[in-house]
Amino acid sequence: MLRGNKCIGIVKEIYSKWERRCPLTPSHVQQLVSQHGLRVLVQPSKKRVFADAEFEAAGAIVTEDLSDASVIFGVKQVPVGDLLDERTYVFFSHTIKAQPENMELLDTLLDKKIRLIDYECITAGGKRSAPRLVAFGEYAGKAGMIDTFRGMGERLLARGYHSPFLSIGSSYMYEDYRAGCQAVEAMGAQISKHGVPADFAPMTFVFTGNGNVSRGAQEVFKHAPHEMISPSELGSVDRDPYKLYGCVVEEEFMVKPKVETGEPFVRSDYYQHPEKYAPQFHEAIAPHMSMLVNCTYWDNRYPRLLTIEQLRELETTDRSRLIGVADISCDIGGSLEFLTRDSSIEDPFFLYDPVTGKTSDGVDGPGIFMLGVDILPSELPREASHHFGQLLTPFVPALATSDGQLGFSEQAETMPPEMHGAIITSHGELTPAYSYIAKMREEQERAQAQPLSSEELLSLEGSTVVQLNGHLYDTGLINQVLNLIENRGGRFSIVSQDVQANLMDDKEQVTSAAMIQITVDQGRTELEHLIAGISALARNTPYACLLYTSPSPRDS
Repeated sequence: MLRGNKCIGIVKEIYSKWERRCPLTPSHVQQLVSQHGLRVLVQPSKKRVFADAEFEAAGAIVTEDLSDASVIFGVKQVPVGDLLDERTYVFFSHTIKAQPENMELLDTLLDKKIRLIDYECITAGGKRSAPRLVAFGEYAGKAGMIDTFRGMGERLLARGYHSPFLSIGSSYMYEDYRAGCQAVEAMGAQISKHGVPADFAPMTFVFTGNGNVSRGAQEVFKHAPHEMISPSELGSVDRDPYKLYGCVVEEEFMVKPKVETGEPFVRSDYYQHPEKYAPQFHEAIAPHMSMLVNCTYWDNRYPRLLTIEQLRELETTDRSRLIGVADISCDIGGSLEFLTRDSSIEDPFFLYDPVTGKTSDGVDGPGIFMLGVDILPSELPREASHHFGQLLTPFVPALATSDGQLGFSEQAETMPPEMHGAIITSHGELTPAYSYIAKMREEQERAQAQPLSSEELLSLEGSTVVQLNGHLYDTGLINQVLNLIENRGGRFSIVSQDVQANLMDDKEQVTSAAMIQITVDQGRTELEHLIAGISALARNTPYACLLYTSPSPRDS
């Protein structure tokens, strides 16, 4: 039933016991029923933050059977056994980077000829380079900041200090977001009266980026007595224990040009030419922060915010004041290389020891405390669901009447471009903008078949790491490069990939990246010849480039 029939469904979430969100709330259902004449089917759920009775009162039909619905909405991935043939599904699929754990889901979507729309891909005008329109990010920041205050209190206590932070619980422990903010205000009153432990003053909270996630975290932070300072002021603030200091750090303080020109920092140049920039966060910012609240998106085209070695050096040279890190982005091994695992809502904190590089459970012992929960908005399910539904609802009526039986290009005439651009599968095939996923899977399988591990490859003389940027999959460049390596008798291991769908009308955007470990048994001379061949392929491919990410053979 791919032809819209004005009947939509909402699934019950089973991804996690903590997943109590829903994509549309009863108030949104009431609007869709009364104003647009939609029929809404809702699967019953005893853990959903909105009761079944609330949906019924709004005009929905509560039923396990969603077979009458032409469009079915969820938050997280729907179990493969629950997917209905030839329907439109809308949820976070986590398939656009060919994530191995979700390839069975993708295969099932294709086999059942399901039209999949992924929230992560709903962007302004349907362009992959444009801002996302339907997301929970703001509430990740809000929930994460409340949890951060809790972690600070528990870590300081483990180090032998009482503090006002001890009065704070995790976000889910409060009735709603307002109650959580009131708790932060009460904590703030104690800071104003008694101060934070003097040994840790000034207590500085550094927020990376200024997007939705960061602004959500800052909103919570500002319920405490605070002073916002610029990055250039971090090293000279007063040791005032009766307030917190906040600092927003954006790209111009994270990196610096490798060659100083005296020109102002241009963010667009950094995005397009990251190879021209070197990291500076570890020198300019990290020595002065008490708490790092990481809110930025990162991929491996860019320098990391903090590496394992940079943090170790800060710690061993006694230049670190860092108490904890809240990686709200929860990007394991990403911009914060030392985030090597995630944590759970019920057990949100663990320790990382920069000296040994080891992690341990809880907050007792040497190291800095870490927060790395990947479903933080689930701690504020009511408000997060309402916020998400407000963004999603305007697209629902048109989607409920769109004709998925039409050819993919013709479907654009029956639905908003934002939704059409987010279609990943249609008629049992990947859509053109997402056809790269199949190629990614192929390359991952090829890499897994290589006889040597990455560690073994690194130990060989004729080995290096290169990075390819640009339109890698839609142009076929990645296949050409790997074929060239094999034809020259070399071996490869794909160290990492970051792929976002490259639309061919967005030529100026460089959105995909792949780091490849290359080894040839004949040594460095043959390796240089091979690198020259790869470079020639990249030069002849529009909007692609080759970078070295480890020293070239002649430099090492």
